[in-house]
Amino acid sequence: MNINEEKLSFVDIEEDLDEIGKKLYLESPDLWIDFCDKVGDKIIDEMVLFYAAKFNYVSIIKFATYNKIINLDNTSKNKGYSSIKDHLLSVSKDCKSNDVYNFLSGNCEIIEDKIDYTEDNCITETQNNYFPVYSCPHCDTNIFKTGYKVYEEINFAFCEKTNESKELNRFRNDKVFCSNCNKVIDDVTIDLLENLSSIHNCRKCGKDLIKTGINEKIKMSFNNESNKFDKNEKTYNCSNCDEALSNSQVKYFNL
Repeated sequence: MNINEEKLSFVDIEEDLDEIGKKLYLESPDLWIDFCDKVGDKIIDEMVLFYAAKFNYVSIIKFATYNKIINLDNTSKNKGYSSIKDHLLSVSKDCKSNDVYNFLSGNCEIIEDKIDYTEDNCITETQNNYFPVYSCPHCDTNIFKTGYKVYEEINFAFCEKTNESKELNRFRNDKVFCSNCNKVIDDVTIDLLENLSSIHNCRKCGKDLIKTGINEKIKMSFNNESNKFDKNEKTYNCSNCDEALSNSQVKYFNL
């Protein structure tokens, strides 16, 4: 749903709210009931915005923001975040909800035109649309391009009081699966992949190059004619793991 107006009515987002409800019903009927109760009463709170961010429905975030229904700078009910906005940014980043993340962070929208994502062409015209590379060890595809999967584990138990199964808890499994071949990738973590998503980070260890620093290395070869060493090749390496920067990173940092 494309919305450009700065004043929206509830009717504009009803269809998107209904779509979220359908997805939520498949995940947890109990949460679906709570969600539908709020939507039925036209209540847009942090819970509703959480699922809007999770499923990438930016129209609902815009509705709450433009109509000043909820102040995103208010303290989040989730104690792990200082504000509602920080909570939504984290959710949209984890769930790859680009429209929501870009709106909340103020970034430009992702370019969807076809680009040749070779090592020498990782920087687009804006230089901010860096495309990371991590090859699946099983099928050799770039999982940032073909996709990767993580699974959420949900535990249920029968509740005698309600005479139905009730969700006890849920947590995200740390295993990463390649979407192309569906095989688990043992040598990578979700945190590392998130770090690799930034051009500022080392493509091997994931450390922030701005914080760890970069080493300049010069390879010298012996010249038999002049009987001395000549400078042959210069590289720039991560000071943490000594991995050489990619061509796109060298261009980005103007090295």
